[in-house]
Amino acid sequence: MQENENTIYTNFRFGNYSNCGFSAVAAQEKTQEVKIYLMKTGADYNSQHSSGLFEVKRAVDAKSPLRSALEILTIGPTADKEKNNLSSSTFGIKLVSVRIKNKMAYTSFTMSGGAAFPGENAPFIFIEAVEKTALQFKGVKKVVVCLDGVLNFWSEDDESPTQKCK
Repeated sequence: MQENENTIYTNFRFGNYSNCGFSAVAAQEKTQEVKIYLMKTGADYNSQHSSGLFEVKRAVDAKSPLRSALEILTIGPTADKEKNNLSSSTFGIKLVSVRIKNKMAYTSFTMSGGAAFPGENAPFIFIEAVEKTALQFKGVKKVVVCLDGVLNFWSEDDESPTQKCK
């Protein structure tokens, strides 16, 4: 190699640099395919799609697939899915946290400003979308859905006491 004033010398040895972020494997994030559930406008509701929810496959971070799946669920459909009349089943609600204990997924969501349920069935559609998304994971047998710290957020009965999430 011919030397000139632009020549840069480096000491570099080849080896396993996976902990430093240099390996080709580390550059590629490991993903896992999961199902999320979106609503379809004008869908025929039947026993298979009683709430109008339809399965959509997405790739998520394999290190925390449940959290990633629920986050993607709250993001809603991609532009191409919107063209197929699929819409969000979470109505602007965002994931706060999720944890698994004794095969039970405890999910916590928040309804930020501007988010609202568009009808009386919407809370149940939201719950079903979260449950279906979470129950696909082997370590989850039951799902608890909390919204802004309340378990029975769907209740319109003013006489029922508010059930707080633990």
